[in-house]
Amino acid sequence: MSAEELALLRAELGAPPPESFGSLDDTRARTLTLALRRARERRASGLNEAVEDALTLVPALTREPLRRMLFR
Repeated sequence: MSAEELALLRAELGAPPPESFGSLDDTRARTLTLALRRARERRASGLNEAVEDALTLVPALTREPLRRMLFR
Protein backbone atom coordinates (compact mmCIF):
# COMPACT_ATOMS: atom_id res chain seq x y z
CA MET A 1 0.00 0.00 0.00
CA SER A 2 1.34 3.42 -0.90
CA ALA A 3 2.02 6.05 1.74
CA GLU A 4 -0.80 8.18 0.34
CA GLU A 5 -3.36 5.38 0.62
CA LEU A 6 -2.11 4.56 4.11
CA ALA A 7 -2.55 8.20 5.17
CA LEU A 8 -6.10 8.31 3.79
CA LEU A 9 -7.02 5.05 5.52
CA ARG A 10 -5.46 6.25 8.78
CA ALA A 11 -7.48 9.48 8.57
CA GLU A 12 -10.71 7.56 7.95
CA LEU A 13 -10.06 5.15 10.83
CA GLY A 14 -8.88 7.89 13.17
CA ALA A 15 -6.04 5.58 14.22
CA PRO A 16 -3.25 3.61 12.61
CA PRO A 17 -4.65 0.68 10.63
CA PRO A 18 -3.86 -2.88 11.74
CA GLU A 19 -0.58 -4.24 10.38
CA SER A 20 -2.45 -6.77 8.25
CA PHE A 21 -3.88 -3.91 6.19
CA GLY A 22 -0.35 -3.30 4.89
CA SER A 23 -0.79 -6.28 2.57
CA LEU A 24 -3.63 -4.54 0.69
CA ASP A 25 -2.85 -3.17 -2.73
CA ASP A 26 -3.74 0.47 -3.50
CA THR A 27 -7.04 -0.38 -5.18
CA ARG A 28 -8.31 -2.46 -2.25
CA ALA A 29 -7.10 0.10 0.28
CA ARG A 30 -8.91 2.86 -1.61
CA THR A 31 -12.07 0.70 -1.78
CA LEU A 32 -11.89 0.09 1.97
CA THR A 33 -11.34 3.79 2.67
CA LEU A 34 -14.34 4.78 0.55
CA ALA A 35 -16.53 2.12 2.17
CA LEU A 36 -15.62 3.38 5.63
CA ARG A 37 -16.34 6.97 4.59
CA ARG A 38 -19.74 6.05 3.14
CA ALA A 39 -20.64 4.07 6.26
CA ARG A 40 -19.77 7.05 8.47
CA GLU A 41 -21.82 9.39 6.26
CA ARG A 42 -24.84 7.05 6.35
CA ARG A 43 -24.60 6.74 10.12
CA ALA A 44 -24.38 10.52 10.52
CA SER A 45 -27.33 11.03 8.20
CA GLY A 46 -29.41 8.50 10.11
CA LEU A 47 -28.50 10.15 13.39
CA ASN A 48 -29.51 13.58 12.09
CA GLU A 49 -32.86 12.21 10.95
CA ALA A 50 -33.43 10.58 14.33
CA VAL A 51 -32.66 13.83 16.14
CA GLU A 52 -35.05 15.78 13.93
CA ASP A 53 -37.76 13.17 14.53
CA ALA A 54 -37.16 13.35 18.28
CA LEU A 55 -37.41 17.14 18.23
CA THR A 56 -40.96 16.86 16.91
CA LEU A 57 -41.87 15.68 20.43
CA VAL A 58 -40.73 19.03 21.85
CA PRO A 59 -43.17 21.95 21.77
CA ALA A 60 -42.69 24.03 18.62
CA LEU A 61 -41.66 27.24 20.40
CA THR A 62 -38.81 25.51 22.23
CA ARG A 63 -37.42 23.45 19.33
CA GLU A 64 -35.07 26.04 17.89
CA PRO A 65 -33.56 27.13 21.25
CA LEU A 66 -33.16 23.47 22.20
CA ARG A 67 -31.54 22.67 18.84
CA ARG A 68 -29.07 25.55 19.38
CA MET A 69 -28.25 24.34 22.90
CA LEU A 70 -27.71 20.75 21.82
CA PHE A 71 -25.80 21.31 18.59
CA ARG A 72 -23.82 24.46 19.13
